[in-house]
Formats: sequence, C-alpha cells, structure tokens
Amino acid sequence: LISVIVPVYNVAPYLELALNSIRYQSYQNLEIILINDGSTDDSESICKDIASQDERFRYIYQENMGASVARNRGLDLASGEYITFVDSDDWLDTSAIEILYRNLKKYDADIASGNYNMYDDVSQEFHFKVLEGDYSERLYDNREDIVKQIAEQEMRDMAWSGPVMKLFKRELFDGVRFPVGKSVEDTFTMYKVFIEAKRVIHIEKAIYWYRIGRESSLNNLWSEKRVIDEMMAWDERIALISMLGYDILGHSFLYRCRATHALEKLEEAGLRESETYRRVQEKLYILSREWEK
Repeated sequence: LISVIVPVYNVAPYLELALNSIRYQSYQNLEIILINDGSTDDSESICKDIASQDERFRYIYQENMGASVARNRGLDLASGEYITFVDSDDWLDTSAIEILYRNLKKYDADIASGNYNMYDDVSQEFHFKVLEGDYSERLYDNREDIVKQIAEQEMRDMAWSGPVMKLFKRELFDGVRFPVGKSVEDTFTMYKVFIEAKRVIHIEKAIYWYRIGRESSLNNLWSEKRVIDEMMAWDERIALISMLGYDILGHSFLYRCRATHALEKLEEAGLRESETYRRVQEKLYILSREWEK
C-alpha cells in the first residue's frame, strides 16, 4: 500500500486534473489522503465528489493552517508502507507511481526520485527539460554520496528539493516533520529525509508535471519573513551537515546563491533599508570572505 498525501488549498481550477492523475495511475494499491486546508473556493466539493466515487480517497478538512500542517496531518494518518506527495495544482504521468515503486524495489532503496517537466499557466505552454532519450537510473548507496548529491541535484533543478515526484519508505518520516509557521518548509525538511536514507535511486525521467506561472504560488511571493525563514533553514542545514561530518562545500555554494537571490528580491520590494536586508548582506560578506581579498 502506498499513501498519497495531497494538501489542497484554493486550487479548484486545477484540482480535478491532479486528482484524476492519481486515481488512474497504473499502480492502483493506493490510499489517497486529501487534506483541505480551509479552502474558500470549490475545492471541497471537488474533493468530496471524487471521494464518493472512489473509496481509496480519504477527505479531511482542517482550518487554514498551512501546507506544513496539512502534510504532517497526512503523514500522521497514512497507513501505507510507502509515502508520496502530490501538489494539488500539478499532475502525475500515468505510470509515475509504478516507475518509482518498481525502481525502489529493484534497488532495495529507501527513496526513489524521478524528475519533472513544466506547464506555464500564463502562456499555456509545455516546457520539456527531460526527454525520453535522457532516461537513466543512478543509485547512491552511501550517506556521503547522498549528502553530496543533495547539493548537486539542487544546482541542476528542483528534482530533490521538494517532497513531490518521490517515493519514500514511511519510516524515514518517523522523526521528521515539516516545520509549522515557516515559509520554504521544503528547504527545512527534505535534506533531513535524504540524510535518513541509506540508498537512493534517481530515475532521470519526467514523471511529474509542475505548474508554473501562478501568481498565488509561494514561489512567486517574497517577503521579509520568507527571507528570514530561508536563511534560518540554510543556517540549520549547514550546521547539521557539518556536525554530522559531511562535506558542506556544495551546500555552502547554494547558500550563497540563495542569499544573493534573497537580496535581489528584497531590493525589488524596496526593502534595501530593512534590517533583514542588512543581515543577509552581512551573511554574504562573511560567506564570501571579502576581508581576505
């Protein structure tokens, strides 16, 4: 049994496509847990309608508390041996879960990860970054390689940075949850789950369709809180990986990239004079070791 966790919040125009892409997977031994995080649109009726047609769907309503609380509740309710997540404005390739499960079993892995292509909601165009000829399977079977690969994957794309397009052994989440009240919850969480794994199989195949261009998407929303949370997540990551004795070089490089991007976003928001801007600028100064030049 595989538990599919789907947080839902005001995605009525996209929700039916997302849920049907799960419902009609080639791998059918699923429980699909829909956590409605206080939606104010028609998301609830869509969830209830599909749940009435397919007993594998479980519908839960909660007051709006954020994606972290919704995902954590899904984890608490899940009874499957394996866990996967789907964002409710995206959709799965028909054989996505089967491909992940088959490779996880084939390589006796703790995590199977696929890749994605994109759909631009504004231009209504499909963006293909992974083609059929790119297919490969690569196993990482020691922690040092896994930790290094976390950074290397994030330098390429988002394939390892979020919980979607992956299949996890359920026990990897026994001591890990998404942080409540924080932005960029994936940045706080996903590397910890990968560090828990002994074997990770990456399948270079687009099994997931990631929707871009939505104005309300968290990826398009920047604030001082988001910047503070992101810097906190990276401080925690660097500290934890360092304390575990792993190489932090790639992660430090990514931290500098994210801090530089955060400064740009603060400037765009007219927050150059803010304390947040000063603190990020200070971090960049220390990270770049300007005093030695």
